[in-house]
Amino acid sequence: MSRAIVRNAPYTRRREEPAVNEQRYRESERRLWRSLGVTPTEQLVRLPRIGVTVRVQELGQGPAVVFVHGGSNSGTSWAQLAAQLSGFRCVMLDRPGCGLSDPLDARFDDVKALGTFAEALIVDVLDAMQINKAHLVATSFGGYMVLRTAAAHPERIGRMVQLGWTIGAPTAGFPLIMRITGVPALAWLMTAVPPNERMVRMMFRSIGLRQALDAGRISQELIDAYVALLRDTDTMRNEIKTGPRIIKLWGMNNSVLLPKTLLTTIRTPVYFLWGQEDPFGGEDIAREFVKALPNCELEIMPGAGHAVWLDDPVQVANTIARWLSDTTDAMRTEHREVFAEGTEV
Repeated sequence: MSRAIVRNAPYTRRREEPAVNEQRYRESERRLWRSLGVTPTEQLVRLPRIGVTVRVQELGQGPAVVFVHGGSNSGTSWAQLAAQLSGFRCVMLDRPGCGLSDPLDARFDDVKALGTFAEALIVDVLDAMQINKAHLVATSFGGYMVLRTAAAHPERIGRMVQLGWTIGAPTAGFPLIMRITGVPALAWLMTAVPPNERMVRMMFRSIGLRQALDAGRISQELIDAYVALLRDTDTMRNEIKTGPRIIKLWGMNNSVLLPKTLLTTIRTPVYFLWGQEDPFGGEDIAREFVKALPNCELEIMPGAGHAVWLDDPVQVANTIARWLSDTTDAMRTEHREVFAEGTEV
């Protein structure tokens, strides 16, 4: 197996139109990592099946854990979490078209094409980096991708952690700012508005991070890094250009829901850490969704929103480390739900 990788090489975008300001984006990333007291290595990985080059950042040593981010984000979104997981080799991918990865040439016109892409992406990354088997941590759109991967390629997956609601699950609704992206003309209009701190704070509040913001648990460096991602890279434009119409003005495109016939085939041990205040779906949706997964545990995190690791990075990191270190792979016949009090139901 050939290793299509360049270690620690300076990254140069292979595009006719460069990012708005890649240097400024990189500096915002460096400030965030410095504030956490760690420095990741950076790699370029050529994905032969998908046909693009993606950026991968790595931190820590130990069992490989691939982190797959959600929509309009990047691998750096995992910085607070990866900084707490030094006992693992944290592999943080910029999905194609996001962060500093090359964009895809074509868009996904239907859910079948999206599913095929999802099943190929993670395996492509593992093959290119010569990782035979890895744990997976994902959220939102990334959650959809790793569930599809676990169903199609179970032999490549160790254990899985899902953080918050995932695309493919039923939803209670979408914040208005996200439903607007379901209208192509309005979505493109959004990309013409220069992102700023006020907009990002509003977006964070809309996904249930109000308590974390008000308590000062989300650092200024993280806010600045996300502003820079939206302002200084083509991430949002690429997501709108190539992504399927997952979100409509009225809510979820139901064709993207993961069928129970697929979920019941997933034997990978899965831990769902789901925010109680996740606006996409709360406790009821969480409990109903995990019933279809035969080897799954669910924890409801009180007061947390969609990006639960930003509410409490240390707690979430400890949960991930404990779950990924568990060598018990026996099938569980019942779902265990854990609440703040530590009780199980």
